[in-house]
Amino acid sequence: MQLTLFKALQSIKIDDGRATDVVDCLELHLEAVVESNIKRVEGELAGMRATLEAMKMQINFIGVMLGIIGLAIAAGPIIAKLIR
Repeated sequence: MQLTLFKALQSIKIDDGRATDVVDCLELHLEAVVESNIKRVEGELAGMRATLEAMKMQINFIGVMLGIIGLAIAAGPIIAKLIR
């Protein structure tokens, strides 16, 4: 892309030094934009990881609660017989 832009600038009679400056400036701008987008996406990923970890903890908690409920259902008749 830089070479194409450089040649286009040369074709409209812009000297090599100025054409190089334009290409360099554009390259720096594009790097800044890409870096900014990468940081934004990294931030979003960090938020998604935190959400996923919270969901894992909730699922584990639900699993424990279901296990306790299952034990209570299974042990209920036995405890009722022992109480009588």
